[in-house]
Amino acid sequence: SEYNRLGKIGGDSDLTAHGEAYAKALGEWVDAKVSLAADGSPVPCRLWTSSLLRTRRTARHISTPVVSYTTSDGAHLDWVQMRPKAFRNLDELYAGLCDGMTYEEIADNYPDEAEARGADKFQYRYPRGESYTDL
Repeated sequence: SEYNRLGKIGGDSDLTAHGEAYAKALGEWVDAKVSLAADGSPVPCRLWTSSLLRTRRTARHISTPVVSYTTSDGAHLDWVQMRPKAFRNLDELYAGLCDGMTYEEIADNYPDEAEARGADKFQYRYPRGESYTDL
């Protein structure tokens, strides 16, 4: 994402050109390796993303065709393959006041916070943000 390229944490940035190329390749891979069984028949799949722009933009390259599917009891269904569903609880850790900053900026602006995070990253909670134990 743009933020990853800039070394920033959090945010809701878009994909870089490299991220866009990766997203297209991922879509091709999913179509060939995930959505079909070895015999070429469709495997019902759903696609879950976070609510963040970069994950939704990555997912848009994954095909969502309507396929006919036969259940184990013989019923025939039309299934929207890989229909995307965004869930906020899949979003990354919210960095609160530090959202959109680099780790260097955090150390410069909030040296006590940088030290506390360094001492216990798992339990550290960003100011007005979350910790891994909150998730």
